[in-house]
Amino acid sequence: FFAERPPPPRACLQVNAVMPCPKLGPAPTKFDEVCSRVAAMEPIMPINPSYTAAANPCVASLIGVQPHCLPLIYVISGWHMFSDESLGWLKTIDGVETRSGPCFDDWPDDSGAARWVRAWEPMPQEGRVILAHCNKLLSWYPAFAGRYTSAWGKSYAPCKERSIAALKPGEDYYRDRMWQVCRPQALAAHDAAMGTGGVGLEATPPFVMRALYGERVRLVAALRSPVDRLETSFWVHAHYPRRYGASAEGLHAYVTEQTAAFSECVGEHGARRCAFLFELLDRRYSDVFFHCDQIIRGLYQPFVEDWHAAFGSKALLVLRVEDLIERPAEARRSLVAFLGGAVSAAAADAAPLPPRSYAALHAESLQAAKAVPMRNDTRRAAEAFYRPFNLALASLLGWPVREAWQHSSAASARV
Repeated sequence: FFAERPPPPRACLQVNAVMPCPKLGPAPTKFDEVCSRVAAMEPIMPINPSYTAAANPCVASLIGVQPHCLPLIYVISGWHMFSDESLGWLKTIDGVETRSGPCFDDWPDDSGAARWVRAWEPMPQEGRVILAHCNKLLSWYPAFAGRYTSAWGKSYAPCKERSIAALKPGEDYYRDRMWQVCRPQALAAHDAAMGTGGVGLEATPPFVMRALYGERVRLVAALRSPVDRLETSFWVHAHYPRRYGASAEGLHAYVTEQTAAFSECVGEHGARRCAFLFELLDRRYSDVFFHCDQIIRGLYQPFVEDWHAAFGSKALLVLRVEDLIERPAEARRSLVAFLGGAVSAAAADAAPLPPRSYAALHAESLQAAKAVPMRNDTRRAAEAFYRPFNLALASLLGWPVREAWQHSSAASARV
């Protein structure tokens, strides 16, 4: 499908050699600019290829043997999201072929797109659609940024090497060079490559996928209360109770410290930039324990906003896990309509139902991790932190305000 090195003529991949980046939407120059950034970042990824009329997006190979078919359906949720419990039934549907290939945009170098495409071989049976499930694809904060921080890495690594080689007696790289020289240079390189114009003007993972797929993809995100997700994650990852204390007071200290650090960053850089680049922005944020990673994983809105800008409601569906589990028939009807024939209504109706209620699943996640009940003041503080992001997400997606997780699960709360 690809050569290991960037092939000179992209036209051989059925790409429009004159204008490979399509003009889309009411302001076409925006996508042209972002697509050009993507093309520079991914030198061997085809831009706007001509796909076959098969059920999956299939593109002809360079040697003309058989098309290479990419996944049509992606489940992009997150860790501790109950996406398996709420959407796992899709994998039981006849005609849906679940593959466990690598996550999109997570290859380590400029030639990784070739390996990513080859990972989806062989061809599926005729009429069957490929489904891929990638939790980390929903968001791209630095610890799991994939290619989003590739320009940062290309700048930082050689700068660090040069700086260490040039150290004078008594100097220390981490004290005297990292934040004074190399980190700022790397951030500037990132900004120059990815763009800094905001939604629709930066080469974030959704726009990398858009450059490859166009509209020939269906993205499904299942999200749950960010406060519930945060509570589960604190207890599941043992380093948090070890650091803050395996108690309700320890969880309170964690929530207080982490939300304060992120809010401080927002005051200086804005929520979008802090969500995407938190620990790369300043030494203060790099020093925060685990860089607010679990806090950021519950900030759905900044990331979903980019997915929505790249694909719109035609190719992106965001569902609440609570609805998929508590009102499965209604939620599944929405999903069937969105997938447009890839899954039949009859198959969805016949698929297994969630084995337990949402409250039971959440309680089980805490019991398994030997959690201590969350204090009510901790819950109120976490809800207040996430509320503006939840409301912005509801506004973006057209949800009623009541569905924007105004309150989290109170099953574990105590005074």
